[in-house]
Amino acid sequence: MMLQRLASRLPSWVWLTLIVLAVLLPGSATLPLLDRDEPRFAAATREMQERDDWFVPTFNGDYRFDKPILIYWLMRGGYALAGVSELGARLPSIAAALALVLLTAAAGRQWFDARTGFVAGAALATCLQFFIHGRLALADMVMIACVTLAQIALARLLLDPDTTTPAADPAASAKTARRWWWALWLGLAAGFLAKGPIAWAVPALSLILFRWVFWRKPLPWSRLRALPGLGLALALIAAWGVPALIFTHGDFFRVGIGKHVVDRGLDGFNARSYSVFFYLKTAPLSLFPWVVLLPLVWLGARRRWSANVAWLACWALAPFIIFTPYATQLPHYVMPGYPALFLLLALGLDLPANRWRNIGLGLLYGLAFAPLALLGYLIIAPVPPGLEHFRLGMAGALVALSGLALFAATLVQRRPVLCALALLGPILGAPFTASGLRATHLSSQISAIAETTPVDSPCLGVRYNEPSLVFYSHRHWDFVGAEAAAIAAAITRTNPGLVVAVRREIDPIKFWQPAEGRRWRESPAVAAPVGPGWNQVELAGFNPGRTRWQEVTVWFRND
Repeated sequence: MMLQRLASRLPSWVWLTLIVLAVLLPGSATLPLLDRDEPRFAAATREMQERDDWFVPTFNGDYRFDKPILIYWLMRGGYALAGVSELGARLPSIAAALALVLLTAAAGRQWFDARTGFVAGAALATCLQFFIHGRLALADMVMIACVTLAQIALARLLLDPDTTTPAADPAASAKTARRWWWALWLGLAAGFLAKGPIAWAVPALSLILFRWVFWRKPLPWSRLRALPGLGLALALIAAWGVPALIFTHGDFFRVGIGKHVVDRGLDGFNARSYSVFFYLKTAPLSLFPWVVLLPLVWLGARRRWSANVAWLACWALAPFIIFTPYATQLPHYVMPGYPALFLLLALGLDLPANRWRNIGLGLLYGLAFAPLALLGYLIIAPVPPGLEHFRLGMAGALVALSGLALFAATLVQRRPVLCALALLGPILGAPFTASGLRATHLSSQISAIAETTPVDSPCLGVRYNEPSLVFYSHRHWDFVGAEAAAIAAAITRTNPGLVVAVRREIDPIKFWQPAEGRRWRESPAVAAPVGPGWNQVELAGFNPGRTRWQEVTVWFRND
């Protein structure tokens, strides 16, 4: 009872802040940089900082045009707070994720009621894609927070009676409209500086769907004051973009937009396959555990249809429509629509008890206990020596998943004390996952050896081209394929102090299969570097960039 009284006294934004921090902070300081983009952003920010450059990022000594500049500026702030580290690189994403949840809750409270806003924010904060991407050192969460701010501002300007109709206090109404006008155009500018045109594409398509498909009523477009707003946004973007284009002779636009936006839309990046059903197939994992309650989105929208609900439907659909025909497909691309989706889900959860909610509740409890059953098998199943730490990491992930599902079930049942206890799943599980992955992280092991070589000696990766090597070793790396002539030429050209070559690799999940089913992918043998002073060591570990367990040979010189 004491805990329940405490829960009722604290404001909802405090509880949402605690939920986000419980989901995202544990393990973020020790979890090694995971995919290939995390270390690219982290190392590029460090290189900019070392050059005292505020305009053009570089990675491994080469220009990096993948994303605009905002995330690098924010990561420099993270480095100032937490040092050049995983946590320093991830702080901007965590802060943006918190802002995203609070914005979602505020929108729900304004348009519907306080409970709807709280449930939407809490549900968003505990879905699997948020649990993963909310902590990664990438530009996505900053962009999504900016898009969310712009979407809320559009609704307040075009739909809110406080800004669209005469009021008893015209001065207060005008002040409110000005505030949301600034939020809209600053949000659009910051979103573009975070990740480019997608930050404008989602609001634009949402407006088209709202005006001509879902609502089809005239809108007070003049409230947007589009010309001065566009001028403001473009001026802010140009303050960085023009110098960056000058310094790179236009390459920032040609490569950043041409290759990383247009070409990715026409051809799958890194030879990824395409499926028109990709986002439907990945939704069960991305929206875990809340996916079992998605029928309530339709029920809630249908029974509480209004201009605001129609706007949420347009907002939720826009990223799916944009990215379904886009050739490069990744599960998190549709996350800009998640705030609207979870607001619609919260509306459905606020309906009287119905069979869909009862079925979903039962499935949530099933999802909460299924990972624990798998955890038991994971613990007792034998694995080869050296994988004990990796098993620990997988066990921590299962505990975190179980906690997220239990939180969802108890939130639906309105049991605040059990909700708080369920958060022990990610609080305890994420650090175990981080510890297990760090102990087996292959690039960290290789980088520890690289630190024994002279600082100015180049390093060479043969079939091992992971950007994490650049971040963790703080060395320049050259990467080549498996061709013997190319390897020999690279060694002659660079005179490296360290050479790493992949010998074989396997999907680590196969270690839990019978030994006869473990088929390694062998790599062509690489001749050892010729000359005095070379040492050789064999390493094995997990490569998160390829999600493979790899065995490598490392040759290095200490002279």
